[in-house]
Amino acid sequence: MVDAELGGGDIVKSPQVELSFQDLRFGVKGPKGSRIEILKGISGQCRPGRVLAIMGSSGAGKTTLRDVLLSSSTVRESIMLSALLKLPHDMPYSQKIARVDTIIEQLELTGCQHTLIGDEEQGMKGISGGQKRRVSVGIELIKDPSVIFLDEPTSGLDSEMAVGVMSLLLRLAHEGGKTVVITIHQPNSLITAQFDDFMLLADGHCVYGGPWAGALPHFAAAGFSCPTYTNPTDYFLSVLKKPEDKELLIEFGRKQLTVGGEEGAPGPAAEEQGAEDAEPPSAAPEARWATQVWLLSKRMVLMWRRSPNMLFSELSQYLFLALFIGLMYLQLNDSVASGLPDRLASLWFALAILSFTPSYTAITIWDPDRKLLRRESSQGMYSTIIFGAISYWMVGYVANAGSFFIYLLAFALFQLVSETIGMLCAICSRNATYAVLILTFVLLIMLSFSGFLVTRIPVYFKYTYAAVVANEFDHVTFETAQGESVPGSTVIPSQTDNGLSIAVNLVILFCIYIITRLGALAALMGAARLRWL
Repeated sequence: MVDAELGGGDIVKSPQVELSFQDLRFGVKGPKGSRIEILKGISGQCRPGRVLAIMGSSGAGKTTLRDVLLSSSTVRESIMLSALLKLPHDMPYSQKIARVDTIIEQLELTGCQHTLIGDEEQGMKGISGGQKRRVSVGIELIKDPSVIFLDEPTSGLDSEMAVGVMSLLLRLAHEGGKTVVITIHQPNSLITAQFDDFMLLADGHCVYGGPWAGALPHFAAAGFSCPTYTNPTDYFLSVLKKPEDKELLIEFGRKQLTVGGEEGAPGPAAEEQGAEDAEPPSAAPEARWATQVWLLSKRMVLMWRRSPNMLFSELSQYLFLALFIGLMYLQLNDSVASGLPDRLASLWFALAILSFTPSYTAITIWDPDRKLLRRESSQGMYSTIIFGAISYWMVGYVANAGSFFIYLLAFALFQLVSETIGMLCAICSRNATYAVLILTFVLLIMLSFSGFLVTRIPVYFKYTYAAVVANEFDHVTFETAQGESVPGSTVIPSQTDNGLSIAVNLVILFCIYIITRLGALAALMGAARLRWL
């Protein structure tokens, strides 16, 4: 049944690569500077044309695979984007399409290639869990890798889907000559029967490493015979729960063959091209920077078109906040006693709203999946227009088109900087909790020194506040209690007026935006190199 389901097209053979590791050790820094060893001298061999399954109990060094896919993209779009980004930029477009068609056929995704990936948590229907797992594999197969590493590829899948994914990996190894290494946790008997090689870890030691067919005899030789009708892997893990049995098996395993030893079947790897004769593949240039920007921007537009709930929730909060500030300062008068301070306060309040909202949104969008940075600058522009168009006229600022558009421009730039600061906090933090704490501290400090409460600190809040205050007060005439007219430009508080023109303030704000964006890019690149993401 499985073979028929995953029959697909023929698997294309790859250049074969054999991996060997000897006395492999890995440790992390523990409390008080102590070193905790995770791997303690593991040795083995991963051969082309074979699937090596690595298994261990909890705490043996495994992680969980997540299908990092954009739910609003179709199966074909996801694989096609990978092809356009990863394949050489000088490869003809027709060849890239042919590569995508081949992979879709190989992975038996033809029937669902135009179906959205979907996300049950977001209420978006899509493909099944097994199909998502195959899409994840297909994205990595675009560059035709000779070696494939997969973390628990069957976790979270039902029995039939898990067997289907395992059968696919076997085809990639046996027919394509690829070296496939997977970690797995308590597989069912249908899956274990398909293993070529098997490595069992316990406390950082190798308990067994060799052909799957030799695992049961190995344990029996150590005095642990698996009962009939019992899943061997379940039995192995149950034996390892007893400390004395675990130590015995670790010591017994040191004397045995490593994976792919003399008794292991070599598989279809050892033909004329030996490991020592193989040349490393050349690093072909991938998509140009401009192409990457275009492709990701195009994908972002599709995401917003297909996810109207996201756009609605993002814009509705600005609509609510605009109505709130508009009603709070509804149609301000021109008196010095109340109109002047209320204008200053309303502009400062708008500044606060447009600093916290986009920056916190950047964190909440970045954190759920750090491998998919779902941000676009146009989103900030849409929200600024909605907020500004409603609050500006409700509050009763200067009824002048030029002043209105300067107001929008100042807050649009301000919001982009705030969004970037939120992004920076998210990139430089391990999780959203730390990012929110850092961001709250940063924004409160900047708001305090924006020019409304205290001054003399040149933060980007100050330039925005100075610009919008000057933009408003230059066109307003206030009346004193005695009925005298006072030009607004003459009553701007000294802590707000920084002595710069509106244009200069906006140019400085734009420069701050460019600098912060470059800083976010540098932080993102650094985090990627340090495996921080």
